[in-house]
Amino acid sequence: MVSKLRASSPFVQRHVVPCISRMTYLAGQRQILAGASSSDLRPPSPFPSPWYTGCCRRSYGSKTKIELDPPTPTFPTTAPPPIAQYLRNSLTGIFDPATNPNNVEFCLSFLGTSSGSATMHRNASCTALRLGGMTYLFDCAEGTNRQLLFSRIGISSISRIFVSHLHGDHVYGIVPLVLSIQVAAKLAKQAMERNPRRGRKRRSPTMMEERPTLEIFGPPGLYNYIAMTLALSCAKLNYLNVVVTELVGGREERGQTTNTAGGLGNGRRGRRNVFLSHYPEVETGLLKKGYLEKNNEDVWIISSPQPIDEKLIENEMLIQENGFRELPNEVNKSFDRRLFIKAAELDHLSGVQTFGYSVEELTPPGIIDAEKAKSLGIQPSKKYSLLKCGIPVTNDDGSAIIEPSQVLTQTFRARKFAFLPDHRRIPPPMAELCANADVLIHEATLSIKDGIDKVKIRGHSTAYNAGLAGKNFGCKVVVLNHFAATSSNEENVDEIVQEALDGNGGVSQVVASYDFMELWVPRGGFEFDVCQQTEADRQGLNNNDDNAVLSCLFPDDKIDSQV
Repeated sequence: MVSKLRASSPFVQRHVVPCISRMTYLAGQRQILAGASSSDLRPPSPFPSPWYTGCCRRSYGSKTKIELDPPTPTFPTTAPPPIAQYLRNSLTGIFDPATNPNNVEFCLSFLGTSSGSATMHRNASCTALRLGGMTYLFDCAEGTNRQLLFSRIGISSISRIFVSHLHGDHVYGIVPLVLSIQVAAKLAKQAMERNPRRGRKRRSPTMMEERPTLEIFGPPGLYNYIAMTLALSCAKLNYLNVVVTELVGGREERGQTTNTAGGLGNGRRGRRNVFLSHYPEVETGLLKKGYLEKNNEDVWIISSPQPIDEKLIENEMLIQENGFRELPNEVNKSFDRRLFIKAAELDHLSGVQTFGYSVEELTPPGIIDAEKAKSLGIQPSKKYSLLKCGIPVTNDDGSAIIEPSQVLTQTFRARKFAFLPDHRRIPPPMAELCANADVLIHEATLSIKDGIDKVKIRGHSTAYNAGLAGKNFGCKVVVLNHFAATSSNEENVDEIVQEALDGNGGVSQVVASYDFMELWVPRGGFEFDVCQQTEADRQGLNNNDDNAVLSCLFPDDKIDSQV
């Protein structure tokens, strides 16, 4: 039986209303967007109507029905910016068909948007890239496990974790998450054994008979951190295969060194990183270790799929049991999907090796007009796959060459996103990885008002630099992330967004992230107009405003390594 409580009762005022208020805040906080003021957009709500107008029922199993006086709704006074249609909430149970919630081909979910420590409304760093049934995590702060429980992201869908650096607010949640993924894998295996037909319908490796594998990438020392934590906490890793690949050979790999006085210093000479030579290796369960060297361009190539060509399509390995050919660039291949994944170093703090990452898909196949293809003499066959991928073919009788443009009704470009965690400067290799990204996730820990000295000492960037980076890299959308604890109210966030807009000059769409915000990228990427900057324009900006561009693009902006 549902009990009714009046909003004026002391119990409701003291216990229930604050709880609902916090639920509403966690459900979206605010969508602060480029071109929109604080009152233009309201946060996504956990209640059925986007404009909360009265009686509602609490979720999370509660049966208490609360009647509140409906507030006077306020509606946007200006048209929302173009990016607004691609924002939605990722909380479980909030299903708004208008936000296209089933489109997870290339979708970014923000599970933690705070900086060094969590706040009441923001967890520490964690960003998820959802790829049609497969999920990549970028950083994994303490509390990520709980954030996942509130989101629509299945723990068993996580196949790779990318760690930027070993500061606690980016790595303390990784071991609990590994154990949770193992539990989810075991439960999935048991479910498959009870219902074998269910297992055949899903592509997730947790539904297969073999043990699933979780891949983790990060700086040297990551393996030992995970192994020591598992060993000292007596945790058993006995079902999930975990492969930790350390990105070695970087500029900051040596870490802190000994100076002439015998203490710790930041010189370039001295003993190597403690995790590379002076720390005992720990072996535990199914945890394995690997290394990945950088290439001549100072970039770590984590994944580089074979380009789609006629030779690949002819490969018999692509022929499935049903006779159809599935290509690596299919957007709904889940765990079989192939992407370009690269990493490069960022300048955060001396001795703290920090990586940024970029993820780019293969060019998706186009849409073919089957009737037109038949009229040109091509019956349904592997030639359709060639045409979808932009490769010309001969018709069935060999009398003519059919160009893709003759039968394709729509083509798509590859989507790309770049992740820039804590840093004070973006070296050229990482700048190249960010070029022309659909989404650039950039920290906004500091403000330009803090000054260049604070940026140097703390190793963090500003919101102005986030906007400037998006402008110079030609990015469609700049998402501000990693907010300081002081950025807790609307006025502070408004100032941060405005600062980023000042740096961006209207080139990109600018979004301030919040916990459980989700940004989905349509097939073919965003179509917002972006003004491409020339190198001369960039150098002009670089020479005119040292405070603004300290953490941005160019190798000429050297930062004293002794800071």
